[in-house]
Amino acid sequence: MIIVALVAVVMNTLISLWLRNAARKDLNVRSAYLHMLGDAISAAGVVAAGVVVAFTGASIADPLVSILIGLLILWSSWTILKESVNVLLEAIPEGLNMEAVEQAISGVAGVEAVHDLHVWTVGSGIIACSCHITVEEQSVRSGQNVLRAVAEELEHDFGITHTTIQVEAEGCEENDMYCLLKIAEQHRGHKHN
Repeated sequence: MIIVALVAVVMNTLISLWLRNAARKDLNVRSAYLHMLGDAISAAGVVAAGVVVAFTGASIADPLVSILIGLLILWSSWTILKESVNVLLEAIPEGLNMEAVEQAISGVAGVEAVHDLHVWTVGSGIIACSCHITVEEQSVRSGQNVLRAVAEELEHDFGITHTTIQVEAEGCEENDMYCLLKIAEQHRGHKHN
């Protein structure tokens, strides 16, 4: 039993080391990494219990190690379970400051205001954002430039890679699809006068 457990310690440790870097970025890999690490620690516990039983005859070592292994599994599973539930519930990513996101969007040149801001976790390492930004009266091209700048800011500062941003022009009626066309017509009218 001790020899088999020692082989398990070595194999699980090697696999854990191999998965370690990728585990920081992906929930599934992190789950496999923690599983392998837990197996390595559990096998080390089996080795320790086997040595104690073999040399002292104290068979209590086996159930004590089993209890410790069970506690280790519960402890290591908790973070994976918590993160999985957050993904399923499309919760705000842990550690993300929504006020900072709102301030970053508001700080982009041309943005007057931001509302209906929602940020959630789509999957491991994939954060999504949807929001409405109000911009000063401008052309469609200028509005698109502001939209692109907001998306780049969100990706650069917060790792938000999937954005849906609705641009609304200041001074337009809510839900007016042709607002920017009206603004363009008004600007053309002023040039002719």
